[in-house]
Amino acid sequence: MLNRKIIAQNITNLTDARYFAAWGVDYLSYNIQADSPYAVSLEAIKEIKDWVEGPKTLIESNAIEFLDFSDGHILSNIYSSLPLNKEAFFRIDISEVQKGLPSGKYILRLEEDDIDTFKALPTDKYVEADVYLDIQNLNLNRFSDWPNLGLAVQGGEEEKVGVKSFDELDELYELLLDESYD
Repeated sequence: MLNRKIIAQNITNLTDARYFAAWGVDYLSYNIQADSPYAVSLEAIKEIKDWVEGPKTLIESNAIEFLDFSDGHILSNIYSSLPLNKEAFFRIDISEVQKGLPSGKYILRLEEDDIDTFKALPTDKYVEADVYLDIQNLNLNRFSDWPNLGLAVQGGEEEKVGVKSFDELDELYELLLDESYD
């Protein structure tokens, strides 16, 4: 079992989805923003989802775009087999944590220089919040220095259909299985 909660973001293909589902991640996140290099259609999400069990599905969207969907619209009118909740995760940086976070779900983007600043903050600044650390700008060699938060990892492009190297992610996976980091 993983020692932290995990969101796998920017899932664009079945290879990533199955890989992360095998990890036991909590969420698979698909981006539907048209201007994103990771954008996928709702139809593609449904096709991928049909082959993967376990993780909850997140749709990454512009907040206004997402609010345009009426309650149950996706569930009842488009993809009844694609369970979605209107659960909002907000992207934040260190300055917002320093002000204090209300209860909610957040994806925190930190730079290497921000790690010590974050760790020095009193926990009452974020104790009510469910925070996931976006690790794309962090050095895996400093894993033991990272705050003990959930993690947001990245999917990406395949080298060719069904073929992808997961070497760097495999190293992270081993760390997430290590009980000494609990």
